[in-house]
Amino acid sequence: MKYPLLEYVQATADANGRAVASTGPAKYGESWDVSLITTNTTSVAESQLRVYRGVESDSAQVLGTYSGNNDTASGGANIKVPSQDKLVFVWTGCDVGAICTARIEGDLISGRR
Repeated sequence: MKYPLLEYVQATADANGRAVASTGPAKYGESWDVSLITTNTTSVAESQLRVYRGVESDSAQVLGTYSGNNDTASGGANIKVPSQDKLVFVWTGCDVGAICTARIEGDLISGRR
């Protein structure tokens, strides 16, 4: 079964101007087919968002934004997030205390009946 995926994550920038949040399919047997990620922050300083699959590592980066303040993350094809996996969102260059938010849209695919 396929359902609309409408999720979001939110984090607060620390003293280094960095905020981290993660999310993924909540139940065993579910997966995500992510088609769009948008981001915004309350930061005045120009920030960036990078999105990773599983862990924060250069080799695991699946997309990023030019501006984390108000942008759409792009990377090409849809992102497949299998059951038990997660997306890690990392904002950098933010003002201390800035609220960073990302919206995730696509399809939630459930193998459960």
